[in-house]
Amino acid sequence: MAEVLNVKKRELTGKLNNRRLRNAGKIPAVLYGKGKESVSLEVCAEEFAAVVRHKAKNVELSGDASGAAVMRDIKWDTFGLEVQHIDFYQ
Repeated sequence: MAEVLNVKKRELTGKLNNRRLRNAGKIPAVLYGKGKESVSLEVCAEEFAAVVRHKAKNVELSGDASGAAVMRDIKWDTFGLEVQHIDFYQ
């Protein structure tokens, strides 16, 4: 059974906007797939922490983007404490 993550579409991208997003308790993410346009998303950090605790690779996205996805890449900070960015592949 796949874990469910609620996602919102991001209108603003870039270093400063991503930093503001992280300070607000969200994680910037991107959803891409073969033959599809990439979509910039934001994920709640607390929800994502629960998915990491359960060691899930496959997730079900709900909200502005929906469907099954695989966590392809997770970027951590230098100390490995906080997630900086997530790549989802659909």
